[in-house]
Amino acid sequence: MLKLSKNPQLVRLKTRGESVCPISKTVDSFEVTLEYIPRGVALAIEEFKKMVDSYRGREILHEELAVDLLEKVKSAVNPPYVKVVLKSFYAGVEVEVVAESGGTQPLYI
Repeated sequence: MLKLSKNPQLVRLKTRGESVCPISKTVDSFEVTLEYIPRGVALAIEEFKKMVDSYRGREILHEELAVDLLEKVKSAVNPPYVKVVLKSFYAGVEVEVVAESGGTQPLYI
C-alpha cells in the first residue's frame, strides 16, 4: 500500500494470470484489469501482481475469482469505487466477467 498526498481520479492496472478450472482441471489463463478510485492510499503494483499470482495452481471459477480479487482490493485500500474485469477464452468462447462495487462508474472522456 502506498500513501498518497494527492489522489488521481482513477487508477487502472492490467496483468495476466493463471488458475485451474475446477471442472476440467486444466490451467486457465486470463487477463485481468483493475480500476479503482484511490482514497489516500494506492495499491502497490507489486501487491496487485502478488494478489493475481496467488490464484496460480488454485481451483477457482473465473466468476468467483473476479469477485474474490475485488474483495481483496477493497480490503487492502478501501476505495469508494472498484471494478475488476477478467477476460479469458474457454472452448473457443471469449469469457468476460465483471465485478464492480461502490459509487457510480467513472466517466471517460
